[in-house]
Amino acid sequence: MAVRTAPRPVHVGSLHEADKPGLRLITAAHLINDLNQGVLPVMIPWLVTHRHLTLAAAATLVLAANLFGSIVQPLFGYISDKKSSAWVIPASIVLATAGTALIGLAPTLPLMLLGAMISGFGVAAFHPEGSRFSNYFAGKKRASGMSTFTVGGYLGFAFGPIVATPLILAFGLPGVAFLMIPALAIAVLLLRELPRFAAVRATAHRAHHERPGRDDWRGFSAMAVVVAIRSTTFLAAVSFTPVFIMRVVHASATLGSIALFMLLLGGAIGTMYGGRLADRIDRRNVIKLSLACTAVASALLALCGAYLHVFIVTAVLALAFGVSLGLSAGVLVVLGQEYLPKHIGIASGVTLGLANTVGGIAAPLFGKIGDDFGLITVFATIAVCAFIAFGGSFVMPKPATLSS
Repeated sequence: MAVRTAPRPVHVGSLHEADKPGLRLITAAHLINDLNQGVLPVMIPWLVTHRHLTLAAAATLVLAANLFGSIVQPLFGYISDKKSSAWVIPASIVLATAGTALIGLAPTLPLMLLGAMISGFGVAAFHPEGSRFSNYFAGKKRASGMSTFTVGGYLGFAFGPIVATPLILAFGLPGVAFLMIPALAIAVLLLRELPRFAAVRATAHRAHHERPGRDDWRGFSAMAVVVAIRSTTFLAAVSFTPVFIMRVVHASATLGSIALFMLLLGGAIGTMYGGRLADRIDRRNVIKLSLACTAVASALLALCGAYLHVFIVTAVLALAFGVSLGLSAGVLVVLGQEYLPKHIGIASGVTLGLANTVGGIAAPLFGKIGDDFGLITVFATIAVCAFIAFGGSFVMPKPATLSS
């Protein structure tokens, strides 16, 4: 006869106190979820070599994953504002990883595109609800908490190449299917902790009056344009850094994966410090600093490719690029939630999803630039995009929630 056990007690703090175990768990989940996004760029050289795809065709997989996911992400944000759906977090991780596995297993481009769409859908479903709960778990230090959560995503991106490369070397492209093991493990752990998620959401709802302010859709729209252009620089860099190392620096595919790891590790470092800085000074100034440094770092990468074909120098510049861009990653999500304090699910969905659609659409365009003009021109174009985003950051107003 089965023996019933009493449910484990769940302890959460007030709206102003951080629930550190919950924040650590949702950050780990973000890592496993975004591992899928880190795997796709490192698969591109193998897809070009072994599946005979052009750079533009391989970049279309990035477009499929980002475009399909970005379209549905605001919908998940809307649902998140209306109804508790924490179960979406574990389900989305499993779905995203299954889509990535299909890309590696598929023998034809249409099936690869289907896998990319499934992966993008799963990743999209995770982010609005995940960022909402990181907001709750963080308490009053929302920028630091969101940066911790965002670091999980960067580490997922960063460890994607490190994990996928040996799997592909050992088993070929189908080896990425082994990523289902950590995905299922974290999903089981999340399901076990769903009472914690329900408790912290109930605490936040009881204290809803402590989140004052009105929605500033105009300010949010200005910020979304900056996010869209910024996402173009990020997705282009992560998509073409491994190929840049192989074709321009004349290094191996393994060193290409290491350079991508350096870029994404730098992103994680920058994100953590950007959040801490944004809890002390105007968040918009952190964003301006981030985008200005990103423009300089990407221009230096292009110059290095043109005149100095040294891997270690390129890897250091990739790290600098990642740190620069990462400074604004979590800060932009928090700023979006402060523009729309009554609709933080929609704010997260649009910031993490719909605005990033531009970045996904641009990926094949950057691939075409690479095919026609070379990869040095790709990184020069990235520098131009970062500079345009820097200029746009001056248009963003101060959120009404912080003006009073």
